[in-house]
Amino acid sequence: MAGMRGVVRKILFPAGKGGKWMEKDITTKNLLENNDVFADIANVNLFGGDLVIKQEDLEEMPADASYKDLEGRRHKLSRDILKKVNRLGGCIAFIGYENQTGINNVMPVRNMGYNYTVYAKQIQHLVAENRKNKKSAYAKVLHDHQKLMPVATFVLYYGKKRWRKPLTLMDVLDIPEEDRGIWEKLLSDYRIKVIHMADQPEEVRKMYRSDYRVIADYLAYRKNKKKLYASLREDRREIIHVEQLLDMLSALSGDGRFDEIRESYVNSEDKEEGMNMCTLLDMCEKEGKKKGVKEGMKKGVKKGMKRGVKKGITLTKKVLQMDAQGRSMEEIAGELNVKGTVVKRILS
Repeated sequence: MAGMRGVVRKILFPAGKGGKWMEKDITTKNLLENNDVFADIANVNLFGGDLVIKQEDLEEMPADASYKDLEGRRHKLSRDILKKVNRLGGCIAFIGYENQTGINNVMPVRNMGYNYTVYAKQIQHLVAENRKNKKSAYAKVLHDHQKLMPVATFVLYYGKKRWRKPLTLMDVLDIPEEDRGIWEKLLSDYRIKVIHMADQPEEVRKMYRSDYRVIADYLAYRKNKKKLYASLREDRREIIHVEQLLDMLSALSGDGRFDEIRESYVNSEDKEEGMNMCTLLDMCEKEGKKKGVKEGMKKGVKKGMKRGVKKGITLTKKVLQMDAQGRSMEEIAGELNVKGTVVKRILS
């Protein structure tokens, strides 16, 4: 039974993902882990652009959670991003993001598990504190005045297909539609919040204040590459997290040009403050021209060497033929229009 629990945990809450999928997942997380970007996404999509969550109120929390349940068994769950919000209205709370490029049919169960982990750790901490102070709540577990900090996990969905289901625990369960009313009375349903990041209208995209605005514009224009690059060219907003932004664009698009822009930026000696997408594209083109000239010179030298070798072989053949005919070195040099030392070196 314990082994089966382990298998289920690995399917629902993978502690690590392999290959390109893992690389893509990590890359998309890196930009969002920055407090300014994390807060910006929440403020735009949850609070209509109002600055409810401030970046200075955010505290990094471990994405890999190891905890003991109330029976003392240890478990490990791996999630994308979790932050503690030290001021959200009059509360302290936890907010998590889960990045999804495709629809996940067990997402409500996964989110329940992620949230449970944070609640379980809070309970564990308060129980340990009570024991230390010799004020155990016994069967109640916690005292009446001891409350838990709220936990909310949001799915950031980047897929092109609309995520209509599953949105609740009921959507995951094998219940005939005609019996749904019965089970709604028996079960406490659990609803997830899915934020559709693709194709957000312009009035929503304009609310973003962080580097994430570039991602939002990319997602809106990704079907029209000409319009996308025109949009990037017109973008004059300063980029704070240049490398992480370009990594995320590359991961979401699979477009190698973003890797080239990143490489140009990393290797450029012209880095300066106030970089924007337009200046990054200019830098890439400049580096491309330099690279083109360098490659052209390399090819020219290589071609010249190849021609030289070919010419040398032809000359050697002629010298040896004329020598076999009994011609002197002076005659050979004169007829082939080369120095006598060249003829001498071939025949020696």
